[in-house]
Amino acid sequence: MLKYEIIENKSKEWIVFVHGIGGSTKTWSKQIEDFSKKYSLLLLDLPGHGLNSNKIIKKVDTKKLYKGIKDTLDYLNIKSAHFIGLSIGTIVIANFAVQYPDYVKTIILGGSALKLSGIYKGSIILANLIKYYVPYKFLYQFFAWFMMPKENHKKSRLIFLREVVKLHKETMFAWIEYLQFALHPENILMKLDSLEKRILLISGDEDYCFLHDVKNIAKKMKNSDIKIITKCGHICSIENWKSFNEISLEYLELAK
Repeated sequence: MLKYEIIENKSKEWIVFVHGIGGSTKTWSKQIEDFSKKYSLLLLDLPGHGLNSNKIIKKVDTKKLYKGIKDTLDYLNIKSAHFIGLSIGTIVIANFAVQYPDYVKTIILGGSALKLSGIYKGSIILANLIKYYVPYKFLYQFFAWFMMPKENHKKSRLIFLREVVKLHKETMFAWIEYLQFALHPENILMKLDSLEKRILLISGDEDYCFLHDVKNIAKKMKNSDIKIITKCGHICSIENWKSFNEISLEYLELAK
C-alpha cells in the first residue's frame, strides 16, 4: 500500500489524486476545499515522496506501484473512483487504468506527461547519462527552469525546488528514469483509449515541454477532451488553480 491522506465527506464518489516528481499530498492544497464539497478525496504519496520519503527508491517497481494503488483502494473499500494526476502522476494513472480498469471512472490529466518530444526527450536521456557526474542540486534546478522558465511560473518553480530537495537523490534519479515511459507511449495510449474511459487533458498554453504532444494525443484518442489554460505553465493545478478546479469539477459533473 501507499501512504495517503483522506478528506472524506458523505459522498460515495471518490477522487484519487496523484502528484508528480517532488510533489506530495500537499501538491493538492489548492484543490481540497473546492473538490471536497462534493467528493471524498484520497491523496496518494508516490514511493519516495511525502509520507513515503523516508524510504529510498533506487528503481520504480512499476508492477508493485500499480498494485500498491489497487491495494490502497481495496483497504479503503473504494470500488472505483475518478482519478486526477499531475505531470508524472499522469503516467502513473494511465498505466494503472490499463492494469486495473474497473477501479477507474473518469481520468483528468493536468500537465500531461504522456508523451515527450524533441529537445525535451533528449534532455531526459541526457539527464540519465550524466546524473552521477554532476551535482544533484544542479539537476533539479535545471529541470525547474527548463520546464517552468517564465516569470509567471515562479511560484510553481519555487514550490518544486522547495519540495524536491526533500527527496533522496537516488529517488529523484529513479523517477527521472521512470519518466522515460513517456518516450514510447503509443502502446499505453492505444490501450487507454480502448477502455472507453472519459479522459480530460488540461494544460497551460505555456507548457513548453508537453503541450504540442498533448494536442496530438487529444486528436487521436476518441474519448478525450482538452482544455488549455491561458498564461499558464506546466503545473497548472497550482499556477492557475481556480481555472483548473472549475474545469475539472464541471467535467466530472458532465461525466456522471
